[in-house]
Amino acid sequence: MPPLILECARAHPDPGELRRLSGFCSDWEGLVESALKHRVAPLVFWALNRTCPDAVPPEAMAALRNRFQQNIKQNLLYTKELLRLLDLFGMAGIQAIPFKGPALAWSLYETPGLRLMGDLDLLLQERDAPRAIELLRADGYERWIQSGDLRFFAISGQIPLVRTDGRVAVDLHWRLGFSRLDFSFFRDRLQPVDVAGRQVSAFCPEDLLVYLCVHGGKHGWFSLMWICDVARLIDGFPLDWNTVLSRAEEGHMSRALWLGIHLARELLGARVPDEVRKRMEADPLTGSLASRVHATLPGDRTMTTIQRMWFQCRLLENTADRLRFLGDGLQPSPSDWEALRIPVSLFPVYYIARPIRLAWKWCVLPLFGRNRHSEFL
Repeated sequence: MPPLILECARAHPDPGELRRLSGFCSDWEGLVESALKHRVAPLVFWALNRTCPDAVPPEAMAALRNRFQQNIKQNLLYTKELLRLLDLFGMAGIQAIPFKGPALAWSLYETPGLRLMGDLDLLLQERDAPRAIELLRADGYERWIQSGDLRFFAISGQIPLVRTDGRVAVDLHWRLGFSRLDFSFFRDRLQPVDVAGRQVSAFCPEDLLVYLCVHGGKHGWFSLMWICDVARLIDGFPLDWNTVLSRAEEGHMSRALWLGIHLARELLGARVPDEVRKRMEADPLTGSLASRVHATLPGDRTMTTIQRMWFQCRLLENTADRLRFLGDGLQPSPSDWEALRIPVSLFPVYYIARPIRLAWKWCVLPLFGRNRHSEFL
């Protein structure tokens, strides 16, 4: 990861360091490409344009400026749609909690155009999911996976939909990632945040930090943008660290929390209290997991499916959670429906077909030189 990008991604970049590092940069095209890959190009533009635009080649500055301007337009579109959908669900008596996307862009960054977003994420109660899906379908959305049986989405705890014009995607969640975090975990601690001048209910800062670390861990922290979110939250809010630690422990996600904090502190200089740092360093796996992230963060290599599953498994803190996680991998998923489309009445067949399909993909195909690391979850 280029040091210049890391400095730009800090909550408070040092102007002198930005100018010094800009003078050492010999591959601006590669730097722009890396900033785009890690979804921090708006942050890089913002930092360089405010401190040392004369040190950046015009072509590189123009590319970064264009991405920043495009992102502003995209974010305004998504923000407008989010507020409209919250009204839609509210009139139907469905409580939906926005997280990531506009909720982060408006609360963690100097201007919402600094954070990229690719969809809208809404957390709701599982019992409300079928009705919420039908509301969105009647409103002009369609499922990316056309199967209507929510049992295929039970493990992921989410279902993606996209507006028929293709301009907005929405993920409805009733469980987050590979964790035990669900609507009930956050419901009693929601706080209002300002999104485009309107107060909406969102995760409180302590719960948000736990979630952001879980989300990054789920994906192996392959994007610097997620580390930026954690660093901005740590540096920008007066966190109650005792609450943060107890909430992570309650959700069995302390190790995921340690890793996220470690990366934010090490890479972006997030200010972590000494007591929290000592507890983080006492975890025997945090250092090795962070080294695994460092190996993939430059973007030259990504984790294979099996590597990511092993990474997630190591984040879990006890044998029961690991066994549950491995057992979840044998539950029917949308990819099973794509591979075998049979009547809903025959759904139990998928419990037999999935292990057979995975054995074929992971054990038989590699013997013939096929890629054994293709996605299946």
